[in-house]
Amino acid sequence: MVATGRKSLDSISGADADTTLVARTKTGDVSAFGELVDRHQRAVYGIVSRMVDDRDDVDDIVQDVFVQAYRSIDNFRGDAAFSTWVYRIAVNMTIKQMKKIKARQAASIDDPLNGLADQLASCDFDKPERQAERKARDEALRNAIAKLPEIHQTVVVLHYLQNCTCDEIARAMGCSVGTVWSRLHHACKKLRGELTDWFEVAKVC
Repeated sequence: MVATGRKSLDSISGADADTTLVARTKTGDVSAFGELVDRHQRAVYGIVSRMVDDRDDVDDIVQDVFVQAYRSIDNFRGDAAFSTWVYRIAVNMTIKQMKKIKARQAASIDDPLNGLADQLASCDFDKPERQAERKARDEALRNAIAKLPEIHQTVVVLHYLQNCTCDEIARAMGCSVGTVWSRLHHACKKLRGELTDWFEVAKVC
């Protein structure tokens, strides 16, 4: 076996591997960033695809997310995990792009915001005859989230869709945990008001 002088990433897991790859990327190792893309592309795609219907738009946004991440890599200080940092970029970029593509959003929604809906909703729409009602509910949820201020959209998607903890979100956004909880509280209060006829939004505090 030929020694490489560098610890194999196979023996490193999770955030430690990301930290190693980020450090290599900052030295100009483009292949290291390619590995970061491989590790997180599926999760980023999942975030974007739950907020945007059109697959071509999703692909474009995902690509733009990683371009932005690469350009901003020197600004990544490690206060939050790389995954949380890139998820925030994904959410913010998707929110901005949604404003541009809203008129082109498909009328038929296959499975929008399913993960977030499962976290927020208590209604049972599992029966086949109620699928149309579930689609209408999910579209109402999508529209309600789109009406939130961007800062509230970000915490809602990161917390409920990507299952980030409030501590992780706080580090990623450079604010206190209390601020995150406050934003979640106000966001969910607005969602409850918008979606009273559909389901109860889970309490966050």
